Parts: sequence; C-alpha cells; structure tokens
Amino acid sequence: MNILYTAFGDNISYHLQAYLSIRSFQKQLTAGDRIFVLTTRPEYYRHARVECITVSDSQIEEWKGKHHFPLRAKIKAIEHMYQLHPDDHIFYTDTDTFLYGSLEELLRRLDSGFGLMYQIEGHPKDMKGPTLRMWKLAKGHTIGGITLGEKHIMWNSGVLGIPADKARQVLDTALALCDGMLDSGATAFILEQYGFSVSMIEHTDLKATSDHIGHYWGNKPEWEEILRDLLVRACMKESTLDEELAAITDELLRSTPIRVHKSSTAAKLHKKIDRLFPKRDFIYI
Repeated sequence: MNILYTAFGDNISYHLQAYLSIRSFQKQLTAGDRIFVLTTRPEYYRHARVECITVSDSQIEEWKGKHHFPLRAKIKAIEHMYQLHPDDHIFYTDTDTFLYGSLEELLRRLDSGFGLMYQIEGHPKDMKGPTLRMWKLAKGHTIGGITLGEKHIMWNSGVLGIPADKARQVLDTALALCDGMLDSGATAFILEQYGFSVSMIEHTDLKATSDHIGHYWGNKPEWEEILRDLLVRACMKESTLDEELAAITDELLRSTPIRVHKSSTAAKLHKKIDRLFPKRDFIYI
C-alpha cells in the first residue's frame, strides 16, 4: 500500500503536521508499505525517511485548472501517484491526521475492495452556506455520467483509501465532478470533497476510517503546539528514529481532543477588542 501526503508551499504548519502523521504510520509499516510526500519543498523531509515526489509551484498552479481552484490540485496529485504506481492501493491522508488504530485492518479493507474515507458528514441539502448553494446548483444535474441525487451524501475526504483496481474510475469521476460543478458556478471550498464522495459512492462500497485515524481539523492550534514540542525535543536531543517513534505514545494521541467547539461570538469579540486596543510602541534592535 502506498501512503500519500501532499504538502505544498512554505507554510510550516502543513509540514509540521505531516511529520507527526508520518511518524504515527511508521510505527506500524510492513515490508509492503511505502510513504510518499508529494511536495514543492522536499528539503523539509530529509530527516523523515520517506520518498519525496517533487513538483514545482508552476505544476501546482496548472493542476488548479482554469478556475484556479486550490483543491483540484489534490485530485491531480493523487492521480499523479496513481500514474507512478498503477498496481498499488492508494491511501491518501491529509497532514492533520494520525494513525491510532490498526494499519493492518485498513489494508485488509482495501484488499477486500472497500473504498475508504474519513467519516460521513451528512447530505449537502441539510447543510448551510456555500455547501447548500453548491447543492442547489448541482442537484439533478448529470456530470461525468452521474446524476446527482439523494444517495450522494457528503463524506470527509481527509482520508481516501482507493483500491488499486478502482483508482482510475474514482479519479476520473472525481475530477469530472469537480470541474463540472466549477463550470456551473459553484464555488464551495468542499467541491473536491463532494466530488470524491460521489465518485467513491458510485465506484466502491465505502467504509469510514475514523475508528483508526484521528483527524484534528477542528483543533489545529492545540495539536500544533504538541507537534512543535515533539520536533524541537527530538532535534535538541538528536533522537534516533526509534526514539522519535517511541515518543508518539497512545496516551499522547488520546489526551488531546481532535475537535473543540469554539464560540463564534467569542471570536468576534476578540477581533473587536484587537481593533479597539491595537498593538503599539514597537521597539526593534
């Protein structure tokens, strides 16, 4: 199984997140598993013991397509992985994830022909904002040979496990759906996610991976503090790989919430206070 991450640009947060996720998977790798990072910054992974697939910033821009949609590049990146290794299962995971369950069980599901995504989020018709507007534009339309309807619920695409024999169909359909919805005027950030959800529903029998993967998109600041602490300590102590892996304990992974509800009113008040009492009197050397 090929485990794939994408990490583009200089935002160090993404690369920090990838580092923890990579280490959590390396604790359970078997001889047949390989970890790849498709990145524009391979120098950040010299110590990670992974295989880097280097792409240019201009290639990422091309992958965004005529509508310059950032997450279209994610579909194209996974397609690129498929083109390099068409006979292998693809297990894509966002950088803000970690493995706490069994990698062997996830591979068993792929070997049995199941498609994998993180978890069900619901139907877009029951959501709000850009997602609901996307659905109103797309519902009943036929894109890529698929008529969008009630059975096409939304799954979280932070994890995507695609069986090798289904990869070509899944990727072609996901890309067609993404491009078709963009052409229709939809602008929701989750277009890629919905495209993958529909494609995986059509071509595979889907199973969730949230029973084995943690996805902390709902509490990134707290997790990034943990990541920095782990990486700085490892660097200062010149830790070996075994020592780094040992530091990622089950207790560590379970002691911090992956999602925290934050009051929108509190956020608005903080912004207002920052405007009323801005920082001042800056002193430089």
